Amino acid sequence: MKNNMSNLFGVLIASSVMLAACAPAPTAAPAATAAPAAPAATKAPAPTQAPAMPKAMKIGLVTDIGKLDDKSFNASAWAGVQKAKADLGDKIEIKAIESSQSADYEKNMDLFVKDGYDLVIGVGFLMGDAIAAQAKKNPKVKFAIVDNGYFPTKDSPACGDTVKDCYTDGGLTNVMSLVFAEDQSGFLAGAAAGLMTKSNKVGGVYGLKIPPVCKFAIGFANGAKSTNSNVTVKYVYQGFNEGAPFNNPELGKKNALAQISEGFDVIFSAGGNTGNGGLLGIAEQAKAGKDVLGIGVDQDQWNTLEAARPVLLTSAMKRVDVSTATAVKAVVDGSFKAGLKSFDVNNDGVGIAPFHDLDGKVSADAKAKMTKLVADMKAGTIKTGLPAGDPCQ
Repeated sequence: MKNNMSNLFGVLIASSVMLAACAPAPTAAPAATAAPAAPAATKAPAPTQAPAMPKAMKIGLVTDIGKLDDKSFNASAWAGVQKAKADLGDKIEIKAIESSQSADYEKNMDLFVKDGYDLVIGVGFLMGDAIAAQAKKNPKVKFAIVDNGYFPTKDSPACGDTVKDCYTDGGLTNVMSLVFAEDQSGFLAGAAAGLMTKSNKVGGVYGLKIPPVCKFAIGFANGAKSTNSNVTVKYVYQGFNEGAPFNNPELGKKNALAQISEGFDVIFSAGGNTGNGGLLGIAEQAKAGKDVLGIGVDQDQWNTLEAARPVLLTSAMKRVDVSTATAVKAVVDGSFKAGLKSFDVNNDGVGIAPFHDLDGKVSADAKAKMTKLVADMKAGTIKTGLPAGDPCQ
C-alpha cells in the first residue's frame, strides 16, 4: 500500500512541472493523511465453566443388635439421619447397616471406613469399644456414638486410666459421644405412673442392665415415689443368657404378664423390641378385662406401636433422633467437636409424650402436677435422685 502511494505522488509531481508554464501556480495540495491502522485482532474469551458441585458427604449408621424397624431405639437413631438428609439434600448420602450380634459392630463400621465415609454413627452403649478401636485406627474419619461417654478407666480397652481425658489425649479426638439424661424422662414417666396407679404397684420391664437403662429405671422409681408415697416399684432387667436383651419381645411380654399377675397395673416397658413385647402383652391383658396401663420409651410410641395405643399412658422420650441429626449437621457445617454432647430436658433431648388416647382418663389435677414437674425440672429445682458414678451399682 505504501509503495503504490509513492508512485502515484511521483506521477503527479512530473505532470505539474510540465504544465507550470501555461497554468497558474496551483495551490499546494494538502498533505495526505495516513490510513488508519486496522484494529488488532482480539482473542475470543474462553468459555466459562460451571462451578463443580461439592462432593456429597457420606454418612453411615450401624445399628445395635436388632433391626432399623424396631419402632424404638434403632428406628429413632435412623430417623434422625433421615431428617438430616431431608434438610441437607444433596449435601449428604446416607446408608445403614444392621447388626445381628455384637461381633458385627466393628466389621460393619469397617465397611463404611473402607468406602470413604465421612461420619460413622454407632447406636448403643455396647458399641463403645468398637467405636474407640475404629476411631484410633482411622483418625481422619469422624465417629459418633449414641449412649456412651468415655472416661479414663483402669484396664479399659477404649480409654485406660493413664490419660487425663479420653478425647483430647486418649486418642479419641474424632469421636462425639451423644449422651442423655434418661433419669429425667424416666422420672417424669414414673411421676405419671404414681398418679395413675390404682393398686399402688408400678413395674418396669427393661433391657440389659447397662448405664442408660439403669438411669431410666432409677428415675422411674424415684418419680413414682415423688407423686405417690404409698407406691411399690418392681422391675426386671434382661440378661444375655436370655437371648438378645433388646430384641426378645416374647421375653418382654412374659415379664410384663408376670408383673400384672402380681397386681402391678402401670408398667414401664423400656428395652427396644423386648420392651415392645411387654407393651403388646399389656394391651392383650387390657383387652381381656385387666385394668392395666403401659409406658413406652425413646420415641413417642403412640406413633410407632399402634397395637399398644389403647393402654399407652405416655412414653419416656429420649430424642435419639435429635442427637444423630445434630451429629450429621455438625460434620457438614464444620462444627463437629469431639467429646460429650449432652441432651436433657432443657434442650428437648428428653421429655414425656402426650397422653393421647388416655388423655380423658388423666385428671386435671394430675395434668397440672405434671406440668409443674416439667417446669421445676427445667428450672433445676427437681432432682431425680441419680447417684454419682455407675448407676447400675
